[in-house]
Amino acid sequence: MDKHLLFIICQAGSQSFIYKTSLMDLIPRLGIAPPLKPHYIVHGDDDGQRHFFVTSSELCAVSFLKDGMHVLNLDTRRQDFDHLARRPVSPFDPFVMVIQVGCATLALTETLHVYRQSHLIRPTGSTSWVRCVADRSHLLDRKVKLSGYVVVGDDSFIVCDTVTCSCLRFDLNAKQWHVVMPWAPLGECLPRDMSRYSFLNGRCVFVDGFIYTCSRNGLAAYELLSENHCVYLKDPIFFPFSWKSEDWQSERMCLDYAGKDVSSGAILFWVVQGLQIKSRPLKNQLWITGVQVKTEKTSSKSMKPVGIKHVVSATRLIDQEKTIDQKEVISTRCCAVSF
Repeated sequence: MDKHLLFIICQAGSQSFIYKTSLMDLIPRLGIAPPLKPHYIVHGDDDGQRHFFVTSSELCAVSFLKDGMHVLNLDTRRQDFDHLARRPVSPFDPFVMVIQVGCATLALTETLHVYRQSHLIRPTGSTSWVRCVADRSHLLDRKVKLSGYVVVGDDSFIVCDTVTCSCLRFDLNAKQWHVVMPWAPLGECLPRDMSRYSFLNGRCVFVDGFIYTCSRNGLAAYELLSENHCVYLKDPIFFPFSWKSEDWQSERMCLDYAGKDVSSGAILFWVVQGLQIKSRPLKNQLWITGVQVKTEKTSSKSMKPVGIKHVVSATRLIDQEKTIDQKEVISTRCCAVSF
């Protein structure tokens, strides 16, 4: 794997607990490894979502509502807080997503307003959020409820709205929103049930022409097509985790890209799921799996996934008394970082 280090983020109340593990930690002979200890703890005074993104060797955390940004150095473990990272955002329109698109760091609000992180000259190293003036003629004037999102190349991203079961694409260069349509061959009608054609869960990954997302008990892949200045999503291809007996639930799963196999060209992913809330063991559990997706080249030069197998999998424990109570966990996310 290119990205052999994995940072797992568990949020409970106003605190975010960040755990670090690696490929070596998941080798079967280490099944009796001690529970994971927090690598970082990000404290706050609000109980809402905190958004994380990676820049170089830093992991940054932004509150869904309040000013400021936590900066965590992954090399030195130093933590800093940028008090001047302010945003001109209404408390009624909070951030619902922060992502890296090419060299730009972008934030999105509930009403689909896009903000770009801008670095200030003074004080040195401080940042601010500047709103992008965008063409919103294809959007309805209402709030959205995002189920997932994905970065597509260096100039665009796609979000999925659970209310309309539709996907929307933002072009960073043109500063314009577009509706992503489900693909239908020439002469055929579009399907009435749009939900299964455009459902993205959490942070998704775009690789070689396909969007990969977590689905129940496995992964789903959607081919992204461009034709006549429009963008389409083809039918999903599902890849269940046949080797696991546990019930993987997409709403508690997170996905990250881990690289490619140098010999076969297969795509490697990290998949993490927190224990279901209904179960109350003495310690919290995380299921961590590295999976390999085999691909074949299509006529459109994309790499179509044709099979999946697991590379390594393990269950890691988290000390409950020193970290978080299972009933308080509201989200689990992961990010893979290479060194």
